Amino acid sequence: ILAQAAPQVHKSRCQQVSCLFAAMATQAYDGYFKEGHKVKTVKDVEAEKFIAAFAQHLKRQGRFEIPKWADVVKTSKAKELPPTNPDWLYVRTASMVRKIYIRGGSG
Repeated sequence: ILAQAAPQVHKSRCQQVSCLFAAMATQAYDGYFKEGHKVKTVKDVEAEKFIAAFAQHLKRQGRFEIPKWADVVKTSKAKELPPTNPDWLYVRTASMVRKIYIRGGSG
């Protein structure tokens, strides 16, 4: 019984997240398009614009803080230096949120 209920809970949560992103995209990006064209999903917005706006949204909400070690951590073993953007964690999170939204079923 529990195994049957889990997909329904996941599906409703995904629908809530989809609605949230659609509402945010509609409010924030209608000015970037021609008159009369409305944004309906995240896919209608350029990746750079969405990631920048959503990173700012995450930062303003203050739901998570950048850890103290974030200024010395590398993002891969091939990198020599840490990221130069002080808000890199918010940008990275926004990028992953967009990727998970576009590639439904991952995450």
